[in-house]
Amino acid sequence: MALGTSLNRQLALRLCIGGMVIATALGGAVFGYEMERIDDAFVEEAVEQARSLSPQLPPRLDKAARPQVQARLETFLRERRSGASHFAGAEIYAADRTSLAEAMADDNGMLAQAVDRSRHDFPDPGESWYTKHIVGGELYLLVMTGLSDRPDGGYFEGIYHVSRARVAVASRMGLRTSILVILSVLATSALLYPIITRLNRSLVERSRALLYANLGAIEMLGSAIAKRDSDTNSHNYRVSLYALRLAEGAGLDGAGIRSLLKGAFLHDVGKLAIPDSILLKPGKLDDAEFAVMKTHITHGLDLVERFAWLKDAADVVGHHHEKYDGSGYMAGLAGERIPLAARIFAIADVFDALTSKRPYKEPMPPAQATAIMAAGRGSHFDPALLDLFFSMAGDLYGEFGGREDEGLVNTLRLRTLHYFEEALER
Repeated sequence: MALGTSLNRQLALRLCIGGMVIATALGGAVFGYEMERIDDAFVEEAVEQARSLSPQLPPRLDKAARPQVQARLETFLRERRSGASHFAGAEIYAADRTSLAEAMADDNGMLAQAVDRSRHDFPDPGESWYTKHIVGGELYLLVMTGLSDRPDGGYFEGIYHVSRARVAVASRMGLRTSILVILSVLATSALLYPIITRLNRSLVERSRALLYANLGAIEMLGSAIAKRDSDTNSHNYRVSLYALRLAEGAGLDGAGIRSLLKGAFLHDVGKLAIPDSILLKPGKLDDAEFAVMKTHITHGLDLVERFAWLKDAADVVGHHHEKYDGSGYMAGLAGERIPLAARIFAIADVFDALTSKRPYKEPMPPAQATAIMAAGRGSHFDPALLDLFFSMAGDLYGEFGGREDEGLVNTLRLRTLHYFEEALER
């Protein structure tokens, strides 16, 4: 339940952040598009007004018609000056782009400075061109258009003033549309949350079931190996609990602890490939037999490295027989070159072996076991980890030492499951 709640919180946070980012970006884009669309509407309005002048002009626009064109232009600007939006000034060009007339209706002295009219982009017939200017808080559009759709119809260039009131209304419309888009995105995110939550709950349940199945398979395989070796599987559980407590004390992170726990159960998985005549031999192994026994390391690595979920167990499987001074096997690593999980496991493994009953020996008291292990400080074991383990060995032995009951299984699961479940949250 805690895992599902945590994932739901993460989902809600991500949906909220994602929704806000998308809503803001889309809302801004829509607002920009709306304002551009509004500008285009103002330009179309200006073009329509400009082309309404065409019937009033002489049929032939040339130098000879300049006086008439000038008079018509001035009248046109004067008559439309009272409108909410109107041309503040204009210039008329012949088809050959020669200026024929120019007039300003309400130039307040700032337009000539603020609006650059030196650039003339003469559009194709039926097209228009414009630039936008803000002068004294007012919107002005410099518009160039053909007076008709004919190539010989001449051109009209005007400074079109759009009143503040119309700009404000248009801006509110654009803002309203943008806000509606933002609210729509946020509402969609909110509606998606329960749907995704249900899907997520199903995914979590399936992932948890798969996790339990994987952990169960590791337990089963580790227990089968342990029973084949010593008629009991309790050693795996005790060693895992000892190693877990030492790892937590050493500050190992969650990924490291998961690696350690997998390796603790599978550390001897390679013994599946060792003949019974060697594995179960009651006496001491000779050199040839011991050489075969050591190959359980390489066999174990071959097995765990085939599966992505077990690859991180390789640190313990491959190096739990290394010694701190480099005299161990198989790689002969020394010091901190030995993976931390393997150094931790080696201490827990030897302590349990010394304090547990075997067919060939009685269990040692924890004080005697730690005394023997102290002799290997710096040679067999990591000194810092060994000192840390000694500080907790008495309590650990009091809780788990020599136990063979099923309670070990539940205890290990209770103390370790959250380390594996936290990986599902990522």
